[in-house]
Amino acid sequence: MDFLRNLIDSFNVFLEKRREKRRIEQERRRIERERRLEEERRRQEQERFLYRLGNDFEDYIIEMFDPERFELIHRTPTNDDTNGRFVHSMVYPDLRFREIATGRKFWVEVKFRARTEDRGVITWCNDNQLRNYKKTMYESRNPVFIMIGLGGTVQNPEKIFCLNLDRINFTTLYYGTYVHNRVINRRIESFEELIAIDGMAETDNHFRH
Repeated sequence: MDFLRNLIDSFNVFLEKRREKRRIEQERRRIERERRLEEERRRQEQERFLYRLGNDFEDYIIEMFDPERFELIHRTPTNDDTNGRFVHSMVYPDLRFREIATGRKFWVEVKFRARTEDRGVITWCNDNQLRNYKKTMYESRNPVFIMIGLGGTVQNPEKIFCLNLDRINFTTLYYGTYVHNRVINRRIESFEELIAIDGMAETDNHFRH
């Protein structure tokens, strides 16, 4: 009788340990699930924050182009604009302008960085974006300018640089690549100003033929 009682007690202990192990595992999974949900929530909030920053800086750049001289003919939508749904035009550079006096069209990709990386390096895009921008440049036969705000705020960047994509082949920019392309006048009044800032008059000729 004692043997049977001991056997039952041992079995009950085994069942209790098993239930406890299951409870611990369920709690671990619950905590892990909540952690992942919290990480995803923070990631989405960060994305929305960055999109808002990007839109604010786009607005700043748009204001730099005199509306009497430039027509904004395209503004690439963001995930917020499309409720997270992919739209093909999202692969284009941010903005497309037409100079009213000459009819010349060009794209502007807008980037803002609070600071540079080591030794003045700026990672301005990823590989897919670079391929898409290059493809847009060649298919539309319109130049693409990269306008980078550096330091300050998106509403009042400390410095702005302008580079022609035709001479950029990497996702990172070294200090010597962009340092001489600073935009001094925050009011762009002609397409030739962009060419002069970048120092690439021969690139403009390439797109005219």
